[in-house]
Amino acid sequence: MKTEKIGALMKEVAEEEILSSFRNLKEHEVILKSEGDFVTKADLAAENLLTTKLKDLYPGSLITGEEGIAASPSKLDELLKAPLGFLIDPIDGTNNFIKGDERFAVMIVALQCGETVASWIYLPVSGKMAMTEKGSGAYLDDNKTILMDAPQEITDIIGAAHLNRMPAELRDAARKNIKKFKENAPAFCAGYDYIRLLESKIHFSAYSSTLLWDHLPGTLLFQEAGGYVRQFDGKIYSSLNDGEGLLSASDEATWHKIKDTIFL
Repeated sequence: MKTEKIGALMKEVAEEEILSSFRNLKEHEVILKSEGDFVTKADLAAENLLTTKLKDLYPGSLITGEEGIAASPSKLDELLKAPLGFLIDPIDGTNNFIKGDERFAVMIVALQCGETVASWIYLPVSGKMAMTEKGSGAYLDDNKTILMDAPQEITDIIGAAHLNRMPAELRDAARKNIKKFKENAPAFCAGYDYIRLLESKIHFSAYSSTLLWDHLPGTLLFQEAGGYVRQFDGKIYSSLNDGEGLLSASDEATWHKIKDTIFL
């Protein structure tokens, strides 16, 4: 896998199509897809250019992105069956991007017949780049990532639990129990949160929504760094099993401690 070249083209596209629009969007360049869900001209332009550049690197691959799937949902099924495919999230954290908040990311994941085999997360404002190939460890800015142990005491643990979209029966308990932790600081951008997990700046993340373009890149990176990732029901998260919720923690024991605390 041409990991370095893909990282380089992500930086090029971010500079050309994303950062040029950051804090410079016009009203007509922001489109409402559904309630609370927006897309911008920068999302669309970045996805198109990333698709073109990836096709130049891998001519026989199947390439699609969040916006392409929104327009044609069958593209996701085709991607998961392809011998080699790439799934693009051109701007993860679009709402943050629109508000001028730097917590947004560009993400790509490579799949072989639905299996996640490589991934990249780039934070355009800070310039941080995380990348991995399955089985090779996770790298952040060319340095191999080693996770720090999470604190033993719940009161010392910092998380990024996204509570608003959880089913009511989970959300009510979670809102009460999250106060037992030192802090809950979701970035409202999965890519940004996964970078913070790799840096051990937060000790866990929790999501109700498990869209593949939001979480396949980060879960592979975090697991390659030694992290533990499971759905709320304990099942393994994958492109073929993106079911109930998603909880990531630094190790299995901490995962169970956090799950039991939040959803007690």
